Amino acid sequence: MKRFTFKRILATISVVCLCAITTVILAEYIKSNKGYESFGDTYSSECYSMRTKDGYKLINSKTGKTTIDKIDWLLASDQYSDTLVVFSKKNKRGYFNRYTGEVTIPEQYTHAWIFAEGLAAVVSNDKIGFINQQGKVVIGFQYPYFKDNAKNINFVFRNGYCSMFDGSGKCGIINQKGEWVLAPSFDYIETPVYGKRLFRNNKKYGVLDESLHVAIPAEYAYIELTKDAAVVTRTDESKSLLSYKGEMINPCVYSSIARLDYDTGKYTDSGIEISEPTGLYCYGMVNSYGLMSEDGKPITPPLYKDITPINKNLFQCTLKGSYSAIIIDRKGNVIKQE
Repeated sequence: MKRFTFKRILATISVVCLCAITTVILAEYIKSNKGYESFGDTYSSECYSMRTKDGYKLINSKTGKTTIDKIDWLLASDQYSDTLVVFSKKNKRGYFNRYTGEVTIPEQYTHAWIFAEGLAAVVSNDKIGFINQQGKVVIGFQYPYFKDNAKNINFVFRNGYCSMFDGSGKCGIINQKGEWVLAPSFDYIETPVYGKRLFRNNKKYGVLDESLHVAIPAEYAYIELTKDAAVVTRTDESKSLLSYKGEMINPCVYSSIARLDYDTGKYTDSGIEISEPTGLYCYGMVNSYGLMSEDGKPITPPLYKDITPINKNLFQCTLKGSYSAIIIDRKGNVIKQE
């Protein structure tokens, strides 16, 4: 017969008490978090969302009633002219009216984008089509949906046009009838900025103008679009400013320019080391630096992580992507590699 010692009984009682305390604490935690809510976003003066433990819920501020609950996420256009907002529930996408919070198009699509110019792209059976605000299919489900992130663009109409892929994975432009107005021969075409569309071919970027003609050929590592011109970046990270006619406005665009002073080894009476100008400058392009003459002409490309004067005629330059350094002279010639 098994004997129970006092220590064994005490240990058993301790375990039972610990389990009971844990159960009470867990029950209180669940009870306290049951009513957890925080403000989500405002979609109009009459509709807003709240975040709950089950996701999001929509509330009509006029009636105070919840119109949709257990929402995964919501995505609204910045333009209030687009009255419908995308929502996801149980991994299906639909649309609700931003002024009432009521479902307009029930959740039924695997992917969906915001409405723009009266149409919204939706995905069904891995095909992209476009619907109107009544949920009617306007452009049939005929375009392939690629799960490749490199082909993940915003399928929204701007100025009557939308980027789209064909079955081979090439990108072109369609109109609101679903017709190709620019043949799918590009790797990627972005949504327009200032009316211009950035495109990519063979890992190089170019620009399409409002008429979908090539304004700047795909010759650059990257292009930043501004209202009146484009800042083009080459593979050596040098930058220029081009017009949207491809004309050179400024051959060199810098993010910073600093005078290069070297330490002379001489000191003032107060013990401060005296520095003298080298007569050259360090110019920066984002995180890359090069040597520049006093008249503003680049001596070296922006190849370096930093440039430090050794004396008036020699400069130590840290190579990008490594901890090694080289020493160059005033003309950019390599004197020594460390």
